Amino acid sequence: MNETLRISYPIRLNRYLALCGVASRRDADLLIASGRIRVGDDAECSPGRMVAEGEEVAVDGKAVNPAPPLYIVMNKPRGVLSAVSDARRRTVMDLLPETHRAAGLFPAGRLDLDSEGLLILTNDGKFSQSVVHPSAGVRKTYAVILERVLEEKHVKEWARGVIIDKKLLAPAELSPGRPDDGRHWRVVLNEGFKREIRLMAEALGNRVVRLKRIGVGNLFLDKMPAGSWREFDYDNLRNMISNGGKI
Repeated sequence: MNETLRISYPIRLNRYLALCGVASRRDADLLIASGRIRVGDDAECSPGRMVAEGEEVAVDGKAVNPAPPLYIVMNKPRGVLSAVSDARRRTVMDLLPETHRAAGLFPAGRLDLDSEGLLILTNDGKFSQSVVHPSAGVRKTYAVILERVLEEKHVKEWARGVIIDKKLLAPAELSPGRPDDGRHWRVVLNEGFKREIRLMAEALGNRVVRLKRIGVGNLFLDKMPAGSWREFDYDNLRNMISNGGKI
């Protein structure tokens, strides 16, 4: 099991404090500005101060260290933001207990407000990049329901890709979600841009009425209820993403 949080040093002071569970990055900025933070022997007032590996960071004279690594898989419901905090809307962090909210978690990838499904949260930046960065090759699978039946010519056009803002957007795989049903589709993406599936559907004269991420790599949703979550250790979660698993 991965027992220590893997941090890329040097790291910004406000990010370091967030990983220690002291405060959110925004609130950490206020702590720093108040003069309550010391790095080594020096009082620090710049949130952008870079902390080197081995440097001691203290809050009100008490040394703080990064929280243990956490790896959480959630079935995000619609109407909840994939964000650490928001002044007006409920976020995925509000679905977790306080002990987890103070551990510097963030979503590894995003699902927009009206989308739902499999979302990984972690405080391990290297792990997050290994899941979301295109170079990692971790495909994302979505179950999509369209407003209207997709005509055969539009199926072929979608499979080839559509031009949006001078960029070709195309699924890695496109297949019917249900036999003989032109509204339900299974879409696999190599690299996800903001609202990519919705934009592709609109370019074809259609509209997405429901979008659910059902897979990250070879890890797929099965019976996990919407709004629920499970904690995994690093090795188990990495193995399921690489080699297969259902939750």
